[in-house]
Amino acid sequence: MNIQYIGEHLMVGNLGRIFIWLSFLSLIISALLFVFSLKKTEKKALYSKLAGNLYWFHFITLLGAIGALYYLIGNHCFEFSYVWQYSSREMPVKFMISCFWAGQEGSYLVWAFWQGLIGLILLRTAKDWKAWVMPVFATGQFFLLSMVLGLNLGSFSIGGSPFNLLRDMPSNAGEELFKQANYLSFLTDGNGLNPLLENIWMIIHPPSLFLGYAVTIVSFSYAVASLWRKEYHSWLKPAIPWTLAGILALGNGIILGGRWAYESLTFGGFWAWDPVENASLVPWLLLIATLHSMIIARKRFNSYNTTYFFTILGWFFVMYATYLTRSGVLGETSVHSFGENALSTQMIFFTALFLILPIVLLFLRKKEFPKKDNDDVMTREFWMLIGAIIVLISAFQVTATTSIPVFNKLFGTGIAPPIDNIHFYNTWQMPFAIVIALGIAISQYLWYGPNDTKQFLRKISIASGISLILTVLIALGDHVTGASLLVLLFSILLATVVSIDFIIHYIKKTTNVGGAFTHVGFTLFLLGVVLAFSNSQIISRNTSGLNAGNETENQDNLILVRGVGKPMGKYMVTYTNSKTKGRETFYQVDFVKMKDAGTGKIDFSLHPSLNVNTRMGNVYNPDTKHFLDKDIYTFLSFAQQNTGEADAEGYSKSGEEPMNLHDTLRADRNFIILEDVKTTMVNEDVNNASIVAKLKIMSMSNGSMETEIKYEIVNGELKQTDGILEPMNLKLRFEGVAPDSKAIHVGIYERQQDYIVMKAIMFPFIGVLWLGIVVLFSGLTYSIMRRTMGKNKDKEIKQ
Repeated sequence: MNIQYIGEHLMVGNLGRIFIWLSFLSLIISALLFVFSLKKTEKKALYSKLAGNLYWFHFITLLGAIGALYYLIGNHCFEFSYVWQYSSREMPVKFMISCFWAGQEGSYLVWAFWQGLIGLILLRTAKDWKAWVMPVFATGQFFLLSMVLGLNLGSFSIGGSPFNLLRDMPSNAGEELFKQANYLSFLTDGNGLNPLLENIWMIIHPPSLFLGYAVTIVSFSYAVASLWRKEYHSWLKPAIPWTLAGILALGNGIILGGRWAYESLTFGGFWAWDPVENASLVPWLLLIATLHSMIIARKRFNSYNTTYFFTILGWFFVMYATYLTRSGVLGETSVHSFGENALSTQMIFFTALFLILPIVLLFLRKKEFPKKDNDDVMTREFWMLIGAIIVLISAFQVTATTSIPVFNKLFGTGIAPPIDNIHFYNTWQMPFAIVIALGIAISQYLWYGPNDTKQFLRKISIASGISLILTVLIALGDHVTGASLLVLLFSILLATVVSIDFIIHYIKKTTNVGGAFTHVGFTLFLLGVVLAFSNSQIISRNTSGLNAGNETENQDNLILVRGVGKPMGKYMVTYTNSKTKGRETFYQVDFVKMKDAGTGKIDFSLHPSLNVNTRMGNVYNPDTKHFLDKDIYTFLSFAQQNTGEADAEGYSKSGEEPMNLHDTLRADRNFIILEDVKTTMVNEDVNNASIVAKLKIMSMSNGSMETEIKYEIVNGELKQTDGILEPMNLKLRFEGVAPDSKAIHVGIYERQQDYIVMKAIMFPFIGVLWLGIVVLFSGLTYSIMRRTMGKNKDKEIKQ
């Protein structure tokens, strides 16, 4: 039991711990009662009701733990390690929300919240599958809650607690500060959030991603429950909508992360093939493969083995992604991953458990599956299966490369990961994208079962001709070059044309229109990627006449002196203003079309910013102008910062020198000559006297100028009148008189030139990418609604 120091909120922390333990234990008992309810006894109904009630209790106490942590963060209770590590007093309220999932324990709680909520939905919808599915589902929730238990058993720990006190952390052992009862009076602020996370997209991206992870376990639960129950077909009907929901939720989380990267990071894109990005992409790819295999199995009563395998892998790779991002194994290869974690053994155990046990069960049951007939090449199911396999291979390629650090750690090797991630993965993934797009096109013109080959060839030939013409027109208009890119462009356009043709001809004859819209969205997304990123242009060539450092920097960056316009592409751009809000400074850059130059008409303004963080390093945030046909994406490579030593006019003292009459002083490219000194005293009163020094300045850049500086005492108070030389960014001040000579002391104040270095990239037709995402998610949403809300009468043509 902890001794309470002055100002500590131990009661709230202890309540949080109790809530987690109550949630954990009630979950275990609930799962056991569901298992007991499977037995044909008179207490079956009682066990089932108690199990459901305990699951509700588990969720309510989980909410209690979440509420306790939010209370501690919102009230700046820095005595708790988690609160101190990820929050601070100066943080805006909207980013205080992000603090909750900034660390491992908080993000596990968010994931557990979504998974717990989904469990409540399963209680109402699983029906006769409930007692079979809920125990399997509970194992995933068991894993998440075990990761926040904070149970220490000697040298072994089970989970880490978000309610650990800062003074109890091993890293603070022996610190004199925490031996004082009033240590909190010295702990006035927290460490704060990583500035990269101080973005509106990071408020919604992580929870969306965890929702995707949470939904993924439902299909897995149905699959394992069906193997346990020996019901190999009926589980597919309830599992397919959940698989669609997983694709939608996880895809949404991934896209929001891409949007965050596009809006907040400065690599010039929305996807960098970062290992953590890859870790979330692979489960999504497996879900796509799983969905297509499930549809084949449900319609054709075969491919069960493949379907189970894909479904198990989908959840396994969610667990593997958790290990990759949270164990610290990717610490040197990803900017997104967490640091070293002592709980990696616990993660490995659960990850292996969720793979080995289901695979063993599948191996024991597979001999009971119906034998599969050989598929004819001219069937939809054949090409759907080929597509699913290609997606699986694509996922394995991404996984293999991402796992290089894991391989090195296991075997002590020194294999180097790719230097240029984007080029490496794009090169590998392009053939997969081509085959998948072609597979979409071919399968859309085929039905389940036998097909008319001549009719298929006629349709695909017409679509191919249209796609070829479009490929030539787009390639010429958007300057798409390279054989592989042209083949990819053709295959994408072919899939798009075929999917649109399918919608037009069969929208009233089939319930599969949601799938067709999803395919259109996916191909439009790929088209947007090709158009935007194969032909992006850096338009910020350095036309300032100033040197940005080297040839590459001069080719990519434009130096903008405040108030001085410079040409950039078809615009005249001018850095006109800067405004600081909290720790972030926004730099206004006005864009004026060349034809409007001199008229004062501003076409648009952008505000790239600098977020100053002395603890974790400064972050430059981009700003983007969106047009229908392009984006202009800008970010700062450098911005002049106010060090805090400058006065209101921006001058800071660079030196002070004594000067006798006719002495010369050099300041940069300027020579300062003391020409005359006049002293005036009113009635010989030393409290009312003045000394005026006349200075002549010879400048190498601006010719000669004259100024006066005054040292004056009026009624005993000192007043100084400075000589300001605007063209030279120079200010001179009469600092005083030397006590042992006739020399005066002249202070030299210089104003640094206010300028920024900006990079601008034009992404043509990137709107096609975002349009594709909207259509893709709309198609998925429609498909989910059709399968869950309608009567689900299969009207698929030629079943």
